[in-house]
Amino acid sequence: MGALFDSLISLLGTVLSFFYDLLVPALSSGLGYGLSIILLTIAINIVVFPLTLKQTRATRAFTALQPTIKKIQAEYKEDPQEMQRQLMAAQKEAGATPGGCLLPLLVQMPIWFALFRLLRDPLNAGGSTPYVDPASALGLSIADDGGSSFLGMMLGISPSQAMANGITYALPYLIMIALMVATQYIQQWHATYGQDRPNQPGAGAQQAITRIMPLFIGFISWNFPAGLVLYWATSNLFRLGQQVLIFRIDGRPQAPGTAASEPESAPDPDQDGESTPKKPQQGAADKRRRRRRR
Repeated sequence: MGALFDSLISLLGTVLSFFYDLLVPALSSGLGYGLSIILLTIAINIVVFPLTLKQTRATRAFTALQPTIKKIQAEYKEDPQEMQRQLMAAQKEAGATPGGCLLPLLVQMPIWFALFRLLRDPLNAGGSTPYVDPASALGLSIADDGGSSFLGMMLGISPSQAMANGITYALPYLIMIALMVATQYIQQWHATYGQDRPNQPGAGAQQAITRIMPLFIGFISWNFPAGLVLYWATSNLFRLGQQVLIFRIDGRPQAPGTAASEPESAPDPDQDGESTPKKPQQGAADKRRRRRRR
């Protein structure tokens, strides 16, 4: 497993070095390094886009299923086991997954850990094989000055290390963390805008996790290389763009239960296909009786 993980780090290092060679010497080494991380982020998100599309549609299906879920909960409230079976059957038929919003997070975790190792020590000083070729342009730049500065940040050091030099020096790092947290909240807001809260056991816990997760990632990023925070922020923005594109293709999901608020239609026809006769109004009957007396 360790060899497989090292292979993933080396693959990311090779792609990062490839983008760096495309950008430098046309750009400065620091700007080229930061843009290489951004291009690597975009490439990774394009590769996992089919998974992102699948989980987005599954989450939309779960949202649209809320009226059915409420109906099942009301019908089988005295039989929890049957309720659970009916809920699972309805979700399977609709292709809905309550935990779908966490799937891309779980899939990208190995990539995050690999990037953490890559950006913290690209030349793998303590290992036998460097993650970035020391003879490449990126390897030489990192060995010379750590990759230079990008937007006032050394991408190989963490915000906590930058804070040791004072708040002014660490300010770009703090802004990057705030941007990363804000973009993740914006993405979540856009995904659920206009939607009712799911009413199902476990849905509240899932919503709490999605609300806390950006803050948690922002907290732990305090000790992560700034390049990884840049990856997170770029990934959030790119996924937001993907989300907008998916909503344009599939349409924004309607809020569950809107159909129930529409005016009731005319009475349904009976089994013979004829409408049920309406009861005569009392005023019309009185008029007929007065005409007969005359």
